[in-house]
Amino acid sequence: MSVSASGYLRIGATDVDAWMDFGTGVLGLMDAGREDAAGARFLRMDDHPFRLMIEPAEADGLIATGLEFPDEVAFLRTCDAVAEAGHTVAPGSAEETARRCVTAFATTTDPSGNTLELYWGRTLDYRPLISPQGVPGFVTTYQQTGDLGFGHLVLPAADFDATTAFYTQIIGMGITDILYPPGMAGAKIHFMHANNPRQHSLALFNSQHPLGVVHIMVEVETMDEVGRAMDRARSAGSHFLATLGRHVNDNMCSVYLLAPGGIAVEYGYDGLLIDWENHVTTVSIEGDLWGHEYSFPGVND
Repeated sequence: MSVSASGYLRIGATDVDAWMDFGTGVLGLMDAGREDAAGARFLRMDDHPFRLMIEPAEADGLIATGLEFPDEVAFLRTCDAVAEAGHTVAPGSAEETARRCVTAFATTTDPSGNTLELYWGRTLDYRPLISPQGVPGFVTTYQQTGDLGFGHLVLPAADFDATTAFYTQIIGMGITDILYPPGMAGAKIHFMHANNPRQHSLALFNSQHPLGVVHIMVEVETMDEVGRAMDRARSAGSHFLATLGRHVNDNMCSVYLLAPGGIAVEYGYDGLLIDWENHVTTVSIEGDLWGHEYSFPGVND
């Protein structure tokens, strides 16, 4: 294991204000209270300066995934390995490094074209997290000793085998579970963990996606907080992509909402934490224990 966590996301939005309203008003994230020269705004979940960077863009979708490394040695070793495997690695400028509140970062792409920002040395924000919706906290640490990252994300991977090898052999993730989603002939998902107990920090879906991400997930500390978010989403008129349900492989009890611009956000509780020394990779042929009935805009309307 090399990579520590999925640390942050850069999200492009045609309507930044609408995304911020959704992030603060529905998800309960905290506005970090700053806007940079490019018009980006920032959402906090914990003592990191941001977990989501919302940037003005001509099209909605994921811009980049920030992957956190434990120290400079692991960061440099991984950058070298990525370059040696034939991938371009572009070191971040001093200005862009400061924008991300990290000590150093480098940009690369995986074999399916997903943009990654590898980084280490995050500068923390010690102001108390104050959720505008009263959410007491988000699950981003384990027993206050280790970073679990912002949550998880599922990336499209049309070049599935090469992309899986990239993350497992170079980036340093391990496969936790392999899912063959029922009712989706030929579909396959690799759920992968970083060097923290979260069941998966990143997953790969063997297809393309117009927004560059299948979904992202944020986790809260109680089932009541999921229910309160559902009430806020209904009041705000947010589209429910999936009803409340519980997944088989990571035990997450969650609901799926569509953010402005169409990115699916899983809002969940009770995700599985695993001792990797005793874990054996599993194969799932069911996605859910119960619930998660999907409603796609324009299809189920």
